[in-house]
Amino acid sequence: MKTGFASIGLAAALASFSLTAPAWAADMPEVAVAEAVTMPLDVAFGVKLATDYLTRSVTNSRGKPAIQGYVELQAFDWVYAGIWSSNVSFPARLGLSDPSSEIDLYGGVRHTFGAFTFDAGAYWYWYPGERSYQTDYYEVYTKPSVMIGDWLQLTGTVLATTDFANSGAKALYTTASAKVTVPNFTNNPDLGFYTSGEFGRQYVGTTNDGFNVPSYLLWNVGVGMTYKAATIDLRYGGSNLSKNECVGYAGARGWCGDRFVASISFDTSLSKLK
Repeated sequence: MKTGFASIGLAAALASFSLTAPAWAADMPEVAVAEAVTMPLDVAFGVKLATDYLTRSVTNSRGKPAIQGYVELQAFDWVYAGIWSSNVSFPARLGLSDPSSEIDLYGGVRHTFGAFTFDAGAYWYWYPGERSYQTDYYEVYTKPSVMIGDWLQLTGTVLATTDFANSGAKALYTTASAKVTVPNFTNNPDLGFYTSGEFGRQYVGTTNDGFNVPSYLLWNVGVGMTYKAATIDLRYGGSNLSKNECVGYAGARGWCGDRFVASISFDTSLSKLK
């Protein structure tokens, strides 16, 4: 199928996420995973309200609020499968695909060995309601992480596809992130505090149309507070995409650049509802 990249770029940028940065990069949520699994089957679920929906530093909601949610089935502390969704906003007047929402179907293998967690699987990004063409596509991923003591988590993320946004272009997204648990100086044991940051690179090759998609670097830093199942996250970040490159990648000059995002989320699982 032949499409101009100004119309496929933004939908392509919708895909996953920095998992350590809520509402940043499709960022899929930090799914509620029990430290010690006591049930062969469990269901994690959550909801998030964010001031913007950013995927890999590009807005998918035109700078407007987004509400997101997920449900994930976890089996035997090894296998999982889930569904995640968010509202999106891509105006058809700009020649962009105009889906009603983004729905991500995913599944994989995740297990913790002491301080090390292995996580690998695949996403299918589905944009229902697209009017003139389809930008649905897949990515495979691995997201290993390691805990250093009880205060520092280091995570590496790699996502790859051979058909980015159904354009025929190969793509590779890589990030490194760190999350530091800040000491709790309050008398409330249910409160938690953290700071985190991420640096990454989005590479996309040549589409079936012969368009060379801009590749770029991205970053974000933030702080957060947790209270039981609730998390408040404040985050600032951006990329080195110029406004002209943003048109080629996302379809509009103003959808890239440095941005601040605030979010509140609630994540839990059936095993924690006692």
